[in-house]
Amino acid sequence: MLRKIILLVLVIQIRGDTVLDKGCTCSEIQNETDCKRIQCKYENGQCKDREQETYCKLASTIAKCPVQGCALYENQCQMFAGCTAYLGKTFDACNNIFDMCTSDGERCVPLSTCDTYLTKTSCYIDSAQQYCYYDESDAAKPQCKTVTACKNLPTTLKTNQECRSKLSNCTVNETNSGCVDSGKNCSDQKTKSQCVTNLDQSMECKWNETTSTCYDYTCANGNGKTVDDCQNYKDNCVLAETSEGISNTCKDKDECVNYKFNDTCKIGVQGNCLWLVTQVEGKDVGKCVDYICTQASDDYTNDQLCSKFLATCTIDDDNLGCKTRETECSSYQYVTQCVSTIEGHQCYWNKSKQLCVNYDCDNAQVDTYTSENCNKFLSICTANAGQTKCVKKQCTDALTSQLCTKLGTCIWQDSKCVSFTCANAPTSMTTDDACNKYLDKCYTTGAGCSSSGTCTDMKTEPACKTDSLKQKCLWLSSACKVKTCSDLVYISHSECNDQLDTCTSDGTKCIAQAAKCSDYKLSLSCVISKEGPCLWIDSQCFLFLDCTSLPGTTHQFCNLANSKCTTDGTKCVPITSCAKTQQTGCYIGTDGDCVRNLDKSNNTICEKFTKCTQMIFTTHFQCYREKKTCTVNSDKKTCMDLSSSCSTYTIQDNCQITTDNKFCQWDTTTLKCRDQKCTDIIKTTHGDCQLANVKCTTDTSKCIDIQKCDGYTISDLCKYGSDGICIYDTVNSKCRLKVCTDITDVKQCTTLANCLADTSSCVAKSTCASYKTENSCGFDGTDGVCTWNNSACSVMTKCEDANSFEKGCKKKSDICKWTPKPSNGGSSSCKPYTCQSKNSGSTCLPLVAFSETEYQVCAEIQLTCQSANISDLTEDTCFINSAKNYYWDKTTNKCLACNGTTVTNTTVIENSYSWMLGTICLVIAFLQY
Repeated sequence: MLRKIILLVLVIQIRGDTVLDKGCTCSEIQNETDCKRIQCKYENGQCKDREQETYCKLASTIAKCPVQGCALYENQCQMFAGCTAYLGKTFDACNNIFDMCTSDGERCVPLSTCDTYLTKTSCYIDSAQQYCYYDESDAAKPQCKTVTACKNLPTTLKTNQECRSKLSNCTVNETNSGCVDSGKNCSDQKTKSQCVTNLDQSMECKWNETTSTCYDYTCANGNGKTVDDCQNYKDNCVLAETSEGISNTCKDKDECVNYKFNDTCKIGVQGNCLWLVTQVEGKDVGKCVDYICTQASDDYTNDQLCSKFLATCTIDDDNLGCKTRETECSSYQYVTQCVSTIEGHQCYWNKSKQLCVNYDCDNAQVDTYTSENCNKFLSICTANAGQTKCVKKQCTDALTSQLCTKLGTCIWQDSKCVSFTCANAPTSMTTDDACNKYLDKCYTTGAGCSSSGTCTDMKTEPACKTDSLKQKCLWLSSACKVKTCSDLVYISHSECNDQLDTCTSDGTKCIAQAAKCSDYKLSLSCVISKEGPCLWIDSQCFLFLDCTSLPGTTHQFCNLANSKCTTDGTKCVPITSCAKTQQTGCYIGTDGDCVRNLDKSNNTICEKFTKCTQMIFTTHFQCYREKKTCTVNSDKKTCMDLSSSCSTYTIQDNCQITTDNKFCQWDTTTLKCRDQKCTDIIKTTHGDCQLANVKCTTDTSKCIDIQKCDGYTISDLCKYGSDGICIYDTVNSKCRLKVCTDITDVKQCTTLANCLADTSSCVAKSTCASYKTENSCGFDGTDGVCTWNNSACSVMTKCEDANSFEKGCKKKSDICKWTPKPSNGGSSSCKPYTCQSKNSGSTCLPLVAFSETEYQVCAEIQLTCQSANISDLTEDTCFINSAKNYYWDKTTNKCLACNGTTVTNTTVIENSYSWMLGTICLVIAFLQY
């Protein structure tokens, strides 16, 4: 922090009149760190000049244009002004610029309702994304209408699904380029593309490749030799039967009991079927039944046999036949059924309670609750601390892998049993996929897994990228944390935003994007806020979604923001053709400059300006108001171009101004127009005369030619001269230019340029030697900084010249160090800094010389900042310790001047002043670290 403060003070105190050198240009720098220190852009291994960043230009580099607030026009992603600001003759041309635009055949217009479109070109789609069509059935009055008939849908629709998504009664036409009415039945569909459903979509259709016909996709239209054949044809079909046997056609699934043959008794509407054979009058008689537990015969007399019949069955209540297993152990009423639930949970019969209960530790039936007894009951059980019940063993209690596995939620790992949790996953798991396979909803830490997967869980730098919450992570001080804008040190919006899309820059570091564009106070931050894209206009940041989002009301403001914006008189709007521009905002159109004019009914209109004579106004004021290059014609019916000479005007009304802004005067005697003289202007104040003609002043009754002060011979005229403010010298009886010593009130010194307020008088800024008081010597002289010594003022040429003049020494405080007179005696001093005295801590920067035309290289040698040669500088110090005039050449591994020459002397002489720009760049660089 201390070195940042020192650098900041150094920059603030640099003399304002220091001349800056060019220093190294972006293209000369090879090092990425040095490139960023002077606000250049490092890209693809090269250091480049940085342009003012705008949201849409940045968006175009990531293929996101058009996006909100941007338009793709003439192959450039630019701020979206509004549809009417762009030329485009087709729907596609305008819709590609911005997806809410269409074309009127000449330029783009906003999407609206179909009935508002006036041309065939714009009649394509409405703002609700419904298609329009141009009805030309009435040739005299064609209209744009919303599509209600299949044939009017566009030819860009190429599938049955696309057509039906627009109108449900449509399918694709035979050429797959447009839509037609769907056939009522499948057999009415003419092509394979149409053969999807019938008209009301109640029937699925199937295409016969052999006969090229469409038919109802029903079981009755399928065939096969087995049930599997019919199932393969359609999954709700089975093999059909006849009274004589099995058919080779298919039918819909039926109830199992309705199947007559073993070969068809496979699948019913309720599930699988079972062919059951029984004895009737000594003969085997088969029938098809639902394959369920209750179909088991009385020969099934225990749980094991019933389980073999069907896994979901147990013995029936009377121990003859089977029934479906229960979902809870407690639902079983008999010990023979008390084996397992339908989900497979083990049950056992509690003799003392005569109940079927879950076979677990909580229901253990033992004489006393000891660990041994509980373990005998079930190997996964032990006694609780108070020996009042049996409980499930902890993972750590299992000493064998077999028991560890039985515990269910444990895993045998590194010869011990641990909880089967994300945190106990092997460290060899380094991906989210591996952790998720290990246990659902686990995330990698880079060396194992965690249940949350947040940045702070990451244990390795490679894993510290993005967490389960989609937050970006940052590896810092051997730990992973959530990346925030304040962690990032970049000097541009794009660099900050590439790292974290919620960030922008304040020029030295990354900051969070503001809630509103107006919150930004720097142009480089003004790219995007949470409310949308921003635009920097006249030292302020504004939201810019289109022209109408701007707060301005004048053409000058709106057009400054975006060349495609103008005003309608009350707000900013996108430009359109002059003919469609409101006359209150008639400035510029997509077809060129606009001008207001009168139509045949004398109504004011806006039209494209081509020449002055197109305007039918009758006065100079009207013509000149609409176009500053026009005046009224001599017939007073139209306008004409301004003339280059007053003498060419023939009527008084157009005798006003020439093309080079000379004023004209109508001579009432000769009835001719001539150049205006100051005496022609009847004004009584200097200001009014100046307003009428800058070459005029006043004699209090009229305007007269302005002269130099010494040209006035009358005292009353001695007020304003072409060379400044005048004063009448009564001693010499002449008018002269007012000077500083004429001002008696020192508070009024600033009314004259170049005057300085001394203690009791005004003095002119001059050379140091001309100042006669210590106070005036505190001002800068025209020849440099002044110092006071031995009752005389002189120009300061070195620090020691101001040993006794604190004010002068401190004016060179970036170069000279002021030491006040000690309290115990001695003298004050002003001495030049040395590398060591100027720098402190880890800072070791170049030392500017007194002349400010040269500097001395400083470098850290043996842990001390001292005078050095360029050759002493390293890759890390070359650029920054040479006041950004040298760069490290990676080919030669030398510190080279930006003109390509090496310098070894300690003092580097520059052709122009260099220190200010270098130091500003250096402070920006150091504030980053």
